[in-house]
Amino acid sequence: GNIAVFEERRDRAAAALRLAGFDVALPKAAMYLWIPVPGTESSEDFAARALEEEGVIVLPGASLGQGGEGFFRIALTVDADRLEQAAERLGRMIAKA
Repeated sequence: GNIAVFEERRDRAAAALRLAGFDVALPKAAMYLWIPVPGTESSEDFAARALEEEGVIVLPGASLGQGGEGFFRIALTVDADRLEQAAERLGRMIAKA
């Protein structure tokens, strides 16, 4: 069912993001991953760079309130292959920084 679909997306996206160099904790029951922004870049700058340089849309944590600064969010609403591709692109972006 739908739960299994989201669990597969979560697990594959988290594994790909970890491989790309991100610190990812698995949510128990959410449709997104909440990930620390590597380095000292603001979450808004990171999100803007992800879109401009790699065509990946992430939500800057700061847009969800002050406590969200230092994090970004990836929605698990696309298929697992696209999530893995996004993780590779984000990894390439942080490797360039």
